[in-house]
Amino acid sequence: MRRRVVGAIALLLLLSGCGGGSESDSAGTPTKRSPTTSSAPESDDGQLTLESGAVVHYRCVGHGTPGILFEAGGAGTEEFGPALVDPLAAVAKVCTYDRLGQGASDPAPERHRTVDDVCDVEDQVRQHLDLENPSVLAGQSAGANQVIWCAARRPEAVAALVSIEGYHDDPVKLAAEFGPDGGWQSGGNAEHVDWVTSAQMLDKMRMPVGRFPVLVISAANADPGGATNQRYWLALSPRSRQVVLEGGHNLHFEVPDKVAAEMLKVFPG
Repeated sequence: MRRRVVGAIALLLLLSGCGGGSESDSAGTPTKRSPTTSSAPESDDGQLTLESGAVVHYRCVGHGTPGILFEAGGAGTEEFGPALVDPLAAVAKVCTYDRLGQGASDPAPERHRTVDDVCDVEDQVRQHLDLENPSVLAGQSAGANQVIWCAARRPEAVAALVSIEGYHDDPVKLAAEFGPDGGWQSGGNAEHVDWVTSAQMLDKMRMPVGRFPVLVISAANADPGGATNQRYWLALSPRSRQVVLEGGHNLHFEVPDKVAAEMLKVFPG
């Protein structure tokens, strides 16, 4: 888990375009801003407002179904560049957003949160962005753990699932690292997510969670044993496969073209 938390903080310091409620199950109305300069085609960069009043920044590119929603391991929209997005946007609507507490979205509520709370927000974002019909959920690092849990909650709304360097974390080891509160009150945890409780939830999750295609993308040169650890997620669906790409934990930066090529193979039809 430290690879995620420290990595996310580093990305927030290094990447540009990043800036600063509670969640509910229903949604308000998006407010679009002027699109930012981008080499990606047809970029729609804007804001949406949750029923709680919290504002979430999003970015969508392209058209077509099933749409794709990316969940970042750290800084949100800034983590997914044109080299990854453009090949996908040629055939589908591709969206990402800054979770509460990240990037240009509002701060996360000052309370204990778990992956359930984060998925509550994701559900609203999908509703706003017309990704309610079965769509592809893709996440990198901690974002992969999130989309796995969100998919398990609503498998009927998932066309395919992609985990990019998403680990099956040991709750006992995380508890030793983060302490009894799961790290949600630590200064570096802007989302106030209890990593330990969230890992326990994922660890107890019954599998398979659906019959949609699942792609597990692992790095050959990240943590020792990482690719083996990530095989755990092959049980998510009988239609799962794993691919190991040369590179480190941030494959979406290092080999985005190869990640995109593998993702295109999972599209239904």
